[in-house]
Amino acid sequence: MPSVAREYFTVDLRGLRAALAARAARDGMTESDVLRSALAAALGNDHVASAGPPTSHREVPPRGWKVKLSVRLLRPAAIRLGLNAGAAGLSRGAYLTRLVNGAPAVASSADRAALANALNNSSAELAIMSRDINHLTQLLRKGSVEAARSYAARHEALDADVRAHLARAAAVLAEISLNY
Repeated sequence: MPSVAREYFTVDLRGLRAALAARAARDGMTESDVLRSALAAALGNDHVASAGPPTSHREVPPRGWKVKLSVRLLRPAAIRLGLNAGAAGLSRGAYLTRLVNGAPAVASSADRAALANALNNSSAELAIMSRDINHLTQLLRKGSVEAARSYAARHEALDADVRAHLARAAAVLAEISLNY
């Protein structure tokens, strides 16, 4: 069925709202669908194109349909919602969608930048360690044991340094994966 452009019109129901709501509930339709059907019948057009999302809450809307949702929150909760969404660099709707989908709270963009900087610094340290290990290996191959001993203190902490780098990398990658 071809898509029909959405057109809006306000109707003064003059006391018919309860009957409209009852009819819509009885027929499993929205109030707008009932009004469109009645108008189409009155105009002699029995075929009414649906221009909106599915009318049953049991149906899954097609990908891309957005639904306006109004929520009443206590003022402190609404303020926290706005602040948390802003800190995450998201709109309130996008932030709520992530929470509804089970995503953990999003780190602020400043926290993400700090994580990325920590990972960059840690990677630079890892590169230095790699260079040192390569140099140590060359010294040992040449039999320069005394020169190689200068690396002993640095390499005693190597395991802890590599594990710390991997922990930083895991944190950054987890944060990145949450954003995609």
